[in-house]
Amino acid sequence: MLTYILNIVFAIVATVLYIQAPWDYSYDYCVLLMSLFIAQNVLYFATNKRQHWLGFEFFFALSFFLVNFVYPVFYAPTERIYWSFFSFTFTDEYVTRATALAYFGYAWYLLGATRLLRLQREEPIAPSFTITMRQYIWFFGITIAAWVLFVMTGGWTALQSVYADGANLRDVGIYSYFSNIFTIGCYLMAIFIFRLPKQKWWFYLLVILTFMLVLLSTGSRQMAIGLALVLIVGFSLYVYRLKWWQVATVVAGGSVVLFLVMTLRTEGLDVGAWQQKLAHTKLEEFWDIYEDLIVNDVNLFALFDFAQENNLTWFTGMSLDLSSPIPGLAGYIIANSDLPPQMLHGGDLPSFLLLGPNATWGTGTNMIGEAYRSFGAVGTAIAMFLIGVWVKESYYRAATSPYWYLMYFLLVGHALIYPRAPLLFDPRLVTWSLLLLLIVLTITTHQTQIVQWLNRLGKKKEGQS
Repeated sequence: MLTYILNIVFAIVATVLYIQAPWDYSYDYCVLLMSLFIAQNVLYFATNKRQHWLGFEFFFALSFFLVNFVYPVFYAPTERIYWSFFSFTFTDEYVTRATALAYFGYAWYLLGATRLLRLQREEPIAPSFTITMRQYIWFFGITIAAWVLFVMTGGWTALQSVYADGANLRDVGIYSYFSNIFTIGCYLMAIFIFRLPKQKWWFYLLVILTFMLVLLSTGSRQMAIGLALVLIVGFSLYVYRLKWWQVATVVAGGSVVLFLVMTLRTEGLDVGAWQQKLAHTKLEEFWDIYEDLIVNDVNLFALFDFAQENNLTWFTGMSLDLSSPIPGLAGYIIANSDLPPQMLHGGDLPSFLLLGPNATWGTGTNMIGEAYRSFGAVGTAIAMFLIGVWVKESYYRAATSPYWYLMYFLLVGHALIYPRAPLLFDPRLVTWSLLLLLIVLTITTHQTQIVQWLNRLGKKKEGQS
C-alpha cells in the first residue's frame, strides 16, 4: 500500500511538473526531473516488498534513464553536439518540456505497475504448469529448422551485409519469415528452459548461447540482448536469486561487451581490423559506453516538435504495427493509403524527419514521443499506465499460465530496447509466439487423438475411392 500511495504522489507531481515545464531549456528543471525519476525508482524497489526485484521493471528503468535523462543533464548545457546524432535539426527550446513529458509518462507507467500490488496477491514462487521434454524438443526442432531455412534462403548473407557492407536493414525477402520463426523459436527455448529438469539444461543452453554469439558476430545485438535478459531473469527467479552486486557486475560487463560489439560491428570478423579500430577508440566520458541508448533522446525531441506543428496521428501511425501479424496486410495498406509509409509505422517517422525519405538506415524512435504524437499528453499518461498494468498482470498470471509466462518473458527480453522502440510492443512477435506455443501445446497434448483422427480421415478417403 505504501508503494501505491507514493506512486500516486509521484504521478501527481510529474503531472504538475509537465504542465509547468518551461518552453526553453532549463538545466535546473532537468536536474529536478532526473532526481525525481531516480528517487521514485529507489522507493519503488525498496518498498514494494517483492522477493524477486529483478525483472522487467529494473532493466526498463535503466534503459529509460539513459534514453531520456542523460543528454538533457550532462550534455545539453555545454556539449549539444557531443554525438553526431545531436547535429540533426530539432528545437532546443523543447528539450526541457520533452524531458518533463518523459518523466510524466514514466510516473504513470510506474503507477500502473504498482496498482495490482494492493490486491493482496501472494508473490509467485514457481509456475504451477509444466513443459514436457517432448514439447521443448518441438521448440528446439522449430528453431533449428527455421535457422537452416533462413541460411538457405540468403538471410545469413543479408544479415552479415548490414553492418559489414552497409546493406539496408529494412530489405526483406522470403528469409524474413524464417527469421521471424527462428527468433520466436529461440525465445521459446530461452523462456522455458528453466521449466526443464536441471540435467537437461546444458545442451539447450549451449545451443542458445551459440546462436547469441553467432548473431553478435554480425553486429546484430537486439536478439542476443533479449535472450540474455530472459536467461538472467529466469535464472534469478527460479534457480538462484542474484544479489545486487552480482546484478551490477552483469550489467557492467554486459555494457562493455555491447559497446565493443557496437564499435566493431562494421569490421566483420577481421581481427586485424578490430585491433586497429580499438587502437583508435577512446572513451572520453563515462556515458560513451551507452551512446547507442542516449542518442535516441533526439527522437523524443523530433517527435515532440512534430506534435506541436501537426495534428495527432492517433492509431493511423500504428497501422502497419497493428497489421503486422497478418502476412501481406501491411503491403496492402501501404499500396492503398494516401499517406507515406513513414506516417503509418511507429518508429519510421523520426528517421523520415531527421534523414529524409530515402534513408538507408534508421534512427530508431522513442516510446514517449510515439505516444505523444499519437495521443497527446493525456493519452500518453493512459497508454503508459496501461503498459504498467500489462507488465504487472503478466508477472502474476505467469505463475499459472504458460501463455502469460511467455508474455512476461517476452517483455523482459525487450526491456532494454522498449524505451527506444514504438509504443506498441511488436504485435507480430507477440501474436506469432502465442500462436506457435498454442500449436505445440495442442499437438503434444492431443497427439494420440490427432493421430487417430488422421487415420480415420485416411480410411474414409480410401473407402470413397
